[in-house]
Amino acid sequence: MNNRNFTRVYYSVGASISIDGDVLICNTDNLSLRGMYLKIGHEVPLNIPVSVTVYNSNQTSLKFNGRVVRIEESGVGILIDGLSAVAFAKLRDIVADNSNNRGEIIQETYKMLQCIY
Repeated sequence: MNNRNFTRVYYSVGASISIDGDVLICNTDNLSLRGMYLKIGHEVPLNIPVSVTVYNSNQTSLKFNGRVVRIEESGVGILIDGLSAVAFAKLRDIVADNSNNRGEIIQETYKMLQCIY
């Protein structure tokens, strides 16, 4: 995880991944502003589009679209492809709350915002 462009933080909560209408239950392992690693006990194809829901509490969840970019025995790496502004704010807060370097997260937020324009 040292060669990444975005800070990755360990964050373990329940999640689900939807692939072609099938919903699979899994858990997050770590995440960043651009992706996450999901621990999943099912085989998932590489480069397939997915919808992910992260259940960070009983009242809130984080939903986004992504693509499977890495497959390992214990799970899959997801690259975030589509994220609403509200979902991005939630994700940024999760990463910032679990990071020891909030200044770096602010810089990464600016980097992400530059991609929008």
